Amino acid sequence: MAVRILLADDHTILREGIRGLIEARMPEAEVVGGAATGLEAIEMCAKFQPDILLLDISMPDLGGLEVLAELPNVSPKTKVAILSQYSDPGYVMRALRLGAKAYIPKKALAQDLIAAIRAVLEGRTYLDPSVAHLVVQAAINPVEGGDEDLEISGLTAREREVLKLTAEGKTAKDVAKALGISVHTANRHRANLMDKLDIHSKAELVKLAIRLKIIAI
Repeated sequence: MAVRILLADDHTILREGIRGLIEARMPEAEVVGGAATGLEAIEMCAKFQPDILLLDISMPDLGGLEVLAELPNVSPKTKVAILSQYSDPGYVMRALRLGAKAYIPKKALAQDLIAAIRAVLEGRTYLDPSVAHLVVQAAINPVEGGDEDLEISGLTAREREVLKLTAEGKTAKDVAKALGISVHTANRHRANLMDKLDIHSKAELVKLAIRLKIIAI
C-alpha cells in the first residue's frame, strides 16, 4: 500500500515543487492533496487520513500549531512533519510538544526532507541538524524565564517592544510615537510578530503577554 502524504503550505509553487520531489524520490509514496490554508489541512486530513502531513507553521485561517492541536480529533494516526521558514527553538519546542515528529527548515536540502519523511514513517523523530543545534544551545544556555521565554525567542528586540505596548492596549499610532517609528513600521512589526508567534488576534496576543508576564494584570 502506498504511503499517503498530504502537503499543507500556502505557496502553490512550493507545494508543487515538494510534490515533484516526493514523487521522484519516493516511488512508494502518493501525494493525496495540497492544502493552502490551515482549515483546508484539517478538512483534507479528515477526508484522506494521510500517513504523513507535511505542514507549514505559518498558514492562513488556522496556524500550523493550531492544526497540530486539532489533528488528533480528525485524523489520529496521521504523523506531522513541520516544514517552516522559522527555526527558532521556541517554534521547535512548541511543535514537538503538540506532537510533531519532524522539524525541517525550508532552507534544508532535498535529501534532508526525504530523510525526515522516511524517519517519521519508521517511527523516529527527526530534527534537521541546524535546528537540533539551536535546541541544544537553548537547553544549555536557557534564557531568563525558561521554556516559556523560548516561545518569543524568535522575536527581535523591537518586536518584543511592540508586543508589550500592543498588549498594554496601545494603538499603532501610540506604539509609533513611543518608539519613534512610523505607523506603517509599527503595523509591520506587529504583523511580523503575530505571524512568528502563530497568533491571529489581539486577544490571543494579550493572553500570551499575560502568561509570559510581559504585562501585569
